[in-house]
Amino acid sequence: EPRNYLGSTLGFRSNEFADIDWRSYISAYFGRKILTRETLTFDDEVGLSYVDTDFTESESDTESEDDSYTGLNVNFSAEALLFDSNVTVYFRQANIINLSSAQKSIYRTKVGLRFPLLLGLEAAAEATADYDGGAAEGKEKLDQTLKFRIGYTW
Repeated sequence: EPRNYLGSTLGFRSNEFADIDWRSYISAYFGRKILTRETLTFDDEVGLSYVDTDFTESESDTESEDDSYTGLNVNFSAEALLFDSNVTVYFRQANIINLSSAQKSIYRTKVGLRFPLLLGLEAAAEATADYDGGAAEGKEKLDQTLKFRIGYTW
C-alpha cells in the first residue's frame, strides 16, 4: 500500500532554561497518509521511542535526577492550500508520551502560514508551543514562540 510507510527518528536537544544538559531520543514508527489530495494532506504516525535525559548539575536543592524512559510516538501533520493559490497553512503535532509517567510527556505543536515570494524563495510565519513535562523541577514546562522565516524551495 503506497500510502503506508515506516520511519525512524534520531534527535538530540539541549535546553538551558529547563536545566536539560542533553536529551537524546530514538524512535521507530509506522505512518499512513490519510488524505493525499492536491490541496489537502494529512498524515498520522504511531511508534515507540526511547528517551534519555541528562540534567545540568546545579547548586540548588531541587536538582533533578537524570531520566530515561520508553515512550509512545503519536504524530500528526497536515497541509492545506488556501484560496486556490500557493499559500499553504500547515500543522504539525509531535508527541512522545512517557509510558511510565504520562505527566512527563513531551508535546510539540507548530502552526504556520507559508507563501511563495519569487525565484523559489518562500516566507512563513509560524507559532510553536512546546510542552516538556520532563523539565527539571521548578522550571517552566511550556515554551511558546512566534517565528518569521524566509527559505528556498526547489
